[in-house]
Amino acid sequence: MQKSAAQKHITLSSLIEKNTLVYADYAMLSAIFRNLISNAIKFTPKGGKVTLQAKECGRCQSNGDFVEISVVDNGVGMSEERVQRLFDIGEKHKSSIGTSGEKGTGLGLILCQEFVERHGGKIWAESQPGQGSTFTFTLPKRPVPPL
Repeated sequence: MQKSAAQKHITLSSLIEKNTLVYADYAMLSAIFRNLISNAIKFTPKGGKVTLQAKECGRCQSNGDFVEISVVDNGVGMSEERVQRLFDIGEKHKSSIGTSGEKGTGLGLILCQEFVERHGGKIWAESQPGQGSTFTFTLPKRPVPPL
């Protein structure tokens, strides 16, 4: 994603420590990161920044068994109403145009949600118009029994 970020002069950085481990399917995890980082770049204006973060899960019932991973941007942000509808499979998903005219299918977040939930995790977004967005998901540190 460095090339896409560089085209918009967006600083892409990771604060995830090298010893951070999760139990996840590599292809699914790659798709989650690709979608979330791509969206962050899409909705961040030139000169902005996108940061990846990870920490022990503070919101999980089984505290300490999950890692909370976030993609944080200082882009255009979204209204609370839009945030509430992002992961609604019944909602008609129209892709929004990015800050440099980028297009998409509007289905990437639904895919992310499916992949995260298959691992026993959760995904959510926090945002305010003009303040940027944070997309956070949890993944287990070890195998999770099927639901």
